[in-house]
Amino acid sequence: MPEQLALRFDEVPVTCPAQGRYHSIAPCLAGRLTASQQAAALNLSYRTVSRWLQQFREDGLPGLFPSAHFPREPQTPERVIVLLVYYKCCVPAASSRELARVASSIAERTIHNETVTALLMRYPFWRHPEFRNLINYPAPAEREARRFEMLKLHEMGWTDKRIAQLLQCSRNTVVKWLRRARQFAQADDHQQAWLLDLSRAPHSTRRKVFFSAINAVLQLQKKYGYAGSFRLQGYLLKDYQIELGETAIKQIMRQNRRVHLAPQRPVEVVIRDPREGPPQSKHPFEHAYIDIRYLDAKPEGIQLYSTLLLEGHSRTILAGSLTRRQDLGVVLSVYYVALARWGCWLEVISDHGKQFDSHAFRGVNRRLHINHEMYEKGHPWQNLIESQFGIQARLGEYHWERCRSVEAAQEFHRELIRDHNRLPHFAHRKRQDKRHAPLEVLAQAHGREVDAATLHRAFSRMTWKRKTDARGFVRVNRWKVYVEEGLPRTPVQVTYWDGRLRAEYDSHLLTEYRCRWDKTNLRPKAISQPQTYPHPFGSRQPVLFDPLWVRDPIESDEVEEHPHKKVAAGGEQMRLYLGPELIKSKK
Repeated sequence: MPEQLALRFDEVPVTCPAQGRYHSIAPCLAGRLTASQQAAALNLSYRTVSRWLQQFREDGLPGLFPSAHFPREPQTPERVIVLLVYYKCCVPAASSRELARVASSIAERTIHNETVTALLMRYPFWRHPEFRNLINYPAPAEREARRFEMLKLHEMGWTDKRIAQLLQCSRNTVVKWLRRARQFAQADDHQQAWLLDLSRAPHSTRRKVFFSAINAVLQLQKKYGYAGSFRLQGYLLKDYQIELGETAIKQIMRQNRRVHLAPQRPVEVVIRDPREGPPQSKHPFEHAYIDIRYLDAKPEGIQLYSTLLLEGHSRTILAGSLTRRQDLGVVLSVYYVALARWGCWLEVISDHGKQFDSHAFRGVNRRLHINHEMYEKGHPWQNLIESQFGIQARLGEYHWERCRSVEAAQEFHRELIRDHNRLPHFAHRKRQDKRHAPLEVLAQAHGREVDAATLHRAFSRMTWKRKTDARGFVRVNRWKVYVEEGLPRTPVQVTYWDGRLRAEYDSHLLTEYRCRWDKTNLRPKAISQPQTYPHPFGSRQPVLFDPLWVRDPIESDEVEEHPHKKVAAGGEQMRLYLGPELIKSKK
């Protein structure tokens, strides 16, 4: 074995693994030994020594250190990352491929779409609306500057749809101005004339109505003084072979009355008795109006009824339904939906229908402290909802006549309610706060707040007044239910709603049971799972032993109305009259 240059590691202190690797390859660097000889001398593999030599010759001493000491620097510049997040906030719908194309154009280097996806996942600021609302693309206000910005964004790689979103304009506008820019570029016109607006005036006007037609209409007006445009249109077509539209004929007739003093139908002045309109609301949820209207159209031959509830101040439809019935249940359902969504109003106005004059409807208003007023019979103009019914008839009857199913009619009814609430209303046309739609006028206003439990109890008709016995039990039909031992012989209120049987006293909830209701016999079918609530009416006497099973609900058998009277054993009633059959005949 040839003589080798050996480094004495016991004499040279080794401070790190990289220094040991350098000492291992030093004889090879000096040219005294080959890689295979040094590997055999150090009992290492030839591949390990060769790899150390290659790393040292390529990177120097840092090549001998582990890769963890020298982390790889990010390949994407920071300004490109900021640009990607900025454009993603401006246009959240932009795809990774489109952002990669735009970033590559700006940074003048190729950026892969998967890199863009990874960067957006690493910096998810654009996902939060409160952060996106702070960033807006600076769209120029001038028209020429905005059109030039369209061309610049198109050259960056943005699509027509994203350019429209960035500049807040329509996509057709972007397509039109980019097409004009390409046309001027093909014409080798270096001027920016394509940015200017072109004249919209027609090159040659075409006259539609000639003086002969105007004279013919004038002659017909003089002959038939009160004829309408439809009738004159027939005369012109049959007698003069002049074909004009009804709108054009109306304009000619109006001009003849003004210039040639053509005859005009006298205006009939109808004097009506002074009518008192509906009460005016000074603030939201002061008045509410409810009524039922039957549709003139009958989809599938079925008569439908529209029930609406209108808020008086903003003219907002709070709730509505289109059903085949007009009974009390439909009215209470609409009433409940509106109360749960908007809260309570001060007064509700209706007609004298049996649904609104029922005990249930009056009871709901009484429990929720809502004043109920019914206007005088024969005065429907005192109900503000009649105007809404007129709008519904003008907009909906034509469509309802062509509905092929009740479901389609109900869906169109929902669209009418939505459009009425979001479109401008004639009553708000003179407002100065730019709030012309009913929902805009109502804004964030709500009525008097009412909790869900109170609302449910107000609509419940299953209420009993019961008096507890000496041990605090009450009877509900066949059931004996425990209420409170500390309230002996005290009248309490028992209610059932939403599968719960509750006992209350002086606005305090005492006990609650899970209850199954028998709709056939209208009585509780099963009562279980008792639950007591804290209240100030407990017994002052401390209990030594409390058998909870004694307080479970008990279902007792029916008691006969007239029980038989018990008779003493051996007793027998003697007959008062002894007939001839009891007298023995003597022979």
